[in-house]
Parts: sequence; structure tokens; C-alpha cells
Amino acid sequence: MVRYIHQWLMANQFAEHRLNRALLDLTEEQPANVLMTLLHVAPSCDRAALTMWKSIMCSPRTAEPVQLILLDVLGSWPEHSTFTSDGDKMGVFVLATTVVMWKILQVPCVPHMETVYFPHLVVHLLFQVFFSTLDMPEEVDTFWKGCQQQYGLATSPNRFAVQTLKSLLCQMEHEDVVLAMERKCGWDTLLCADTHHYAVGLLARKIARCSCSPYCSSKHWCLFHCKRTKRP
Repeated sequence: MVRYIHQWLMANQFAEHRLNRALLDLTEEQPANVLMTLLHVAPSCDRAALTMWKSIMCSPRTAEPVQLILLDVLGSWPEHSTFTSDGDKMGVFVLATTVVMWKILQVPCVPHMETVYFPHLVVHLLFQVFFSTLDMPEEVDTFWKGCQQQYGLATSPNRFAVQTLKSLLCQMEHEDVVLAMERKCGWDTLLCADTHHYAVGLLARKIARCSCSPYCSSKHWCLFHCKRTKRP
């Protein structure tokens, strides 16, 4: 059903609402299977897939369980292998989820996820920056080259994870943190395995100074925990 809806939307550009109910019913019944199948069918999040993601993420029926599953997938780099309902296994699911997140951050109707799960998203993206700097499996590298050709994205997955992290901070009105990291060359420092630990500490301090945000305390302690354990 997920494959059929995606194919139908690809062939019918201006009829995206006709299958909304079927998609939401299916997602409400089997959120994990729908999410993983959609990531498998369209890992680069093409036009039709983005339409489906927006429908799922904007509906109160399906938003919360899907957001939690997305967080679980996003935080699984690099050990976790995820299976679709038909038995397929792909190592690109985490990076594909980051592509989805990057696109969702540009959609005004989906503010809930970054607001509620902001600390977790920050930490997951930092882990992804670190692990994609250390190692890049061949299938992930091949997938990323396709994304680059399609969207003109950053030159490497770790730089794209940093780009997504910047978008997340800006969405949460923390442009000052982004600029402060730029002035300290913190983003470039984050991209080097030898200096990543220092950059995480720098980012934690910059975020902790955002006293106007009700999420500062939790964000700071999430990052501080990562810094103490010498992981991103």
C-alpha cells in the first residue's frame, strides 16, 4: 500500500489529498512498517515522499508515534540495522531519516517535533556527525552521491548533518548559537574526529547561555553528558 500510494503520487502531482485517509489509516495501524517502507521506497525523500511525510507528520492521529520511531532510527547510527516489512535491510536508513528531517524543518506546519524533541535531535545529529566522519559504508556513500546529484547537498554526510543541525537551531530561534559557532570556527572543528569533543563542549556552552529558552537546561545536560563520556 505504501509503495502504491507513493507511485500514484509520483504520477498524479496535483492530487496529493485523495489518498490521505488511506495513508493515515495505514500509519495509525502500522506506524513502524509504514515509516520503514517509506524510507526504503524513497530514501532520498522525493516530491511524492515529502507529500506523504507532511500528511503523516501534520496529523494528530499519526504524528507522535512516527516522530518517536524517527528519533529511534536517527539515533541508531551506526550499529542498528532496520528491516522493512518485506525483509529488506538498508544501511542508509539513518542518513535517509536525516534527509527527511532536513526537509521537514523547512515545512512550517510541522513545528511540534523539533520543539518537543529538540535535545534528542541535537544529540543524535552530533553522533551522526562523529560516526560519518570516522566511517562511511559503501552503500551509504553510493546513496549520498545520488542525493547530491538530486538536491545539490553538502559534499559529505557529516557536513550535511551539521547543516541539518544548523537548520534545527535556526528553527528554534537560536541563530545566535549558529553565529557564535561560526566565529569560533566551531562547525569546522566539529567535522574533525580529533577535535569533535572540543566542539561539542563549545556548542553545549553556547546553547546553555540561551537563558530565554525553556529547553536550555535539558539541552545543556544532554550535551554535557555526551562531553563527559567523550562521545559526540
